[in-house]
Amino acid sequence: MVKAIDMSLVEHALQGFTIPPQPQVLRHIQQQLNAAEPDLNRIASLIALDIGIAGFTLKVVNSAYFGLRNKITSVEQACRYLGLNRVVMLVRSVLLRFTLEEGRQDEFSRKLWTNALHTATLAMTLAKQLNFDQQCQDDCYSLGLFRNAGMALISQQAPQYATVLQQGLLQQQAVSSIEEQHFHTSHEVLGYLIAESWGLTQTLCNIIAYHHSPALLLETDNDAEHQRFAILKIAEFFSGESRQLFQVNLDPEWQLHQSRILDVLELEPLQLPELAELLHRQELRTIYSV
Repeated sequence: MVKAIDMSLVEHALQGFTIPPQPQVLRHIQQQLNAAEPDLNRIASLIALDIGIAGFTLKVVNSAYFGLRNKITSVEQACRYLGLNRVVMLVRSVLLRFTLEEGRQDEFSRKLWTNALHTATLAMTLAKQLNFDQQCQDDCYSLGLFRNAGMALISQQAPQYATVLQQGLLQQQAVSSIEEQHFHTSHEVLGYLIAESWGLTQTLCNIIAYHHSPALLLETDNDAEHQRFAILKIAEFFSGESRQLFQVNLDPEWQLHQSRILDVLELEPLQLPELAELLHRQELRTIYSV
């Protein structure tokens, strides 16, 4: 496991920021999941209490990725078809977006959540294509959604965030260095705190905390961290994250660590276009289709 995050860094990064608490509905759902015999109907009814959350969850469930033959029309039906844990994962992602995007209409927020959903779906689908189990697939989806949640917090207080990041990236500066220099915080640490507060596993929290520190994360002996991290980084690369968020085509982090990331999954660079083609068949856009 990667080393524990330095609490002095947490205190420094938190100055001026408030981590949104886990919504009450998620706490109630988690209590049901922790019960000896979780009540599916009770969990479904908790989700269905909010029409917006239930509607958006069903929209995702009925998307092309899940490939269900018949349209799912209720949360209870979704829980029976997909399983409680997978539906709760989707609800958590919907609540995260609703919580951090509330009242915001700016262009960067739109791009941030569009990219988050795209990368999450790419990561989940990649995990499936690479024959990882459903838990890994779901973890990769959560990583795609949560990894940049800290950016939403910073940009709420700093409207110039996207412009500053663009200028720094064009000079090939590291994202964390740009953030520390201009905003005295880090979206990795803020994202870690959000993920921890919202009940993600320690493995996922660790990856989010160090997802721009490949050399450090890949030095650990935790295979689960390595695999999920590697899938996430390939999904970010496929999504063209820097271009989508900051109109920057450079990706020095990927270029520097590509070989080690691919080694974790026993992949060769020439296999990336093949993987992209498999994603295209599932109507998922990648940089190879631009």
